[in-house]
Amino acid sequence: MKYLPLNPEIFINNRKRFVKQMLPNSIAVFVSNDEWPSNGDAIHTFKQNSNLFWLSGITQEDSMVILFPDCPDSKYREVLVLVRPNELIEKWD
Repeated sequence: MKYLPLNPEIFINNRKRFVKQMLPNSIAVFVSNDEWPSNGDAIHTFKQNSNLFWLSGITQEDSMVILFPDCPDSKYREVLVLVRPNELIEKWD
């Protein structure tokens, strides 16, 4: 574990603060940083996009946070997109 467990309320409040600053009918998309190769078969240590971490607390690569506070369907106002684990890729990584 890279970080000690944080209270999820921190990230909920961060999202509320961000959404208050958004213009009506706007959408915000935050994408995680990419993994960068250091040579043919190794990658640099992954560092999450600080904006995405500030909003969600997620440190997983290939993740995304979408904020659309004025969406008519309330279940799509805050969306976290994660990649499902792939056993084969995990074995090679």
